[in-house]
Amino acid sequence: MKQRNLLYLGSDELLLNQDYKRKVLVILKAKIFNQPSLFPSDAPPSLITLAESYYTKYTIKYGEEPLHESISIPPDTKKIKLESVDIANIESIDVKTFGAENLCKQMLDRLDLASYLKSLGWESIDIQKALLVIAAKAIFGASEYKTSQYLEDNSDLKSICKIEHAISHKQLYRMSDKLFEVKEGLDKYLYTKICNLFNLEDCLVIFDISNTYFEGKKVQSDLAQYGRSKEKRYDCKQVVFTGVINVDGFIRHSKIYEGNKPDVRTLTEMINELEKNSNSKSQKTVVLDAGIADEDNLEYLRSKGYKYVCVSRKRLSDYELDINKPNVKQLTDRDKNIIELNIFKPKEYEDIWMYVKSPLKKIKEQSIDVKLSRRFEEDLTEVISSLSKTRGIKKLTKVHERIGRLKQKHRQVASHYKIEVISLGDRATNIVWFKQSSPVLDDKLQGVYFLRTNLDNIDEPQFWNIFNLIREVESTFRCLKSDLNIRPVHHQLDHRIESHLYLTLLAYQLVNSIRHLLKQQAILLNWNNIVRLMNTQIIQTLIIPAETKTIKLRKPSLPIGIVKNIYQACACASTVKPSKEVVYH
Repeated sequence: MKQRNLLYLGSDELLLNQDYKRKVLVILKAKIFNQPSLFPSDAPPSLITLAESYYTKYTIKYGEEPLHESISIPPDTKKIKLESVDIANIESIDVKTFGAENLCKQMLDRLDLASYLKSLGWESIDIQKALLVIAAKAIFGASEYKTSQYLEDNSDLKSICKIEHAISHKQLYRMSDKLFEVKEGLDKYLYTKICNLFNLEDCLVIFDISNTYFEGKKVQSDLAQYGRSKEKRYDCKQVVFTGVINVDGFIRHSKIYEGNKPDVRTLTEMINELEKNSNSKSQKTVVLDAGIADEDNLEYLRSKGYKYVCVSRKRLSDYELDINKPNVKQLTDRDKNIIELNIFKPKEYEDIWMYVKSPLKKIKEQSIDVKLSRRFEEDLTEVISSLSKTRGIKKLTKVHERIGRLKQKHRQVASHYKIEVISLGDRATNIVWFKQSSPVLDDKLQGVYFLRTNLDNIDEPQFWNIFNLIREVESTFRCLKSDLNIRPVHHQLDHRIESHLYLTLLAYQLVNSIRHLLKQQAILLNWNNIVRLMNTQIIQTLIIPAETKTIKLRKPSLPIGIVKNIYQACACASTVKPSKEVVYH
């Protein structure tokens, strides 16, 4: 007979009475074993309440299923197999991370990439390597060389993908190249599969552009060029990549350009690719950031029949709001900032504009203006101080040249200043300046900017909500750069640069598929936190010495609560069938 303590009852005063204690145990036993008769007929309410409190503690510890289904006392020999083992010599070996790998592999199976690659004539081993390299990029976000070390020493991903031999960094290179060769068809298949799997609407697309910088000189690269770096790494060459993204953050299409490609010159080609790869004939609305939304691009979208929503690149100096129509107050997405909105139509433009006034933007713009103005004025003061120095620059033409260079250096604020040089003959004696006011500057410092659209019959909240979908693009690029480590790029050859970037985009599609399902269950975690939590689930091989044999049992650990919730939200199995090997003495 085997005994086990299930619950400590404590020292309640009612239990000092042995008859009361017996009745409480009868009630508790009936509830635990799911017996039909719960209460003795002569049990007072106080005993029933006490027994129910104990049962509550029991369910917290063991769950609500009947005892005979979860705990067997004595063990049910039909469900378990008992062995006499040497506890002192049980060993645990080959411990590797399992949770993130298991989740990613099952999600890749749901996306069914294997079927598409098989239709291209790929061999089974190459298909498994392709799934492995995508999952590895999502989980580790490391270089190919570092990833091969993770696969060999830390992760169970190879076993999950049924790959038995070692994977070198050169094999990972070749597999990335092979995936990039089928980019056009794979992108179209994957996006269609995602839309069908998650029942997504495909009527609004968000277009934006970003860049990533390189380590090294990249002398042999045509793609790597110096350009306007969004990371402020002007010392490094970079490459530009664009994304056409839907409202749920999935990438419909992407393209890689030279690092010096201007933002405004990428839209035409991307729209052509969008039309080429689109299955839907419904009208689409394009959401653009200000960097792309110049007049030529907006005219191009109108000529192609597209609707658009964008930030205006221009600030109006003369516009009229309807004084009979009060500004609409709208909470931002985080409910921390109240903005004012007002739709109007300028006479000189065909589309509709919306006035937006944001208190937070006002604080930001004023802070920037104060900082830049102070720097400009400090430099002007240096020019003035040189006029009184023995060897200072005093010649009038040279002073004007210095001021011109300062205007070039501080061009963001120099146009707001009226500067006058006081001279005596060909020598400057003093410099005076004052800051000029203008409607455009006043609007900017009050946190005012403008949105534009050619959508019909739209009100302020709808206008604002559509534009705010561009935050999905920001979230996408943030995930690519921070969670998946798309930057910096260390590759030297252009085809490897393209393969590296494309593999990261494929990994992002996998990551966003998982996060999309988690958001539906109100699990709002970034990818780094998801991987951290999933890595709490490991797999290990237990070496168990018995009387006549040694048992090797390879089995995953049980997932913790939040990991179990992640599995359930993604409709994925939380474990795999244990493998067992027996060696007889």
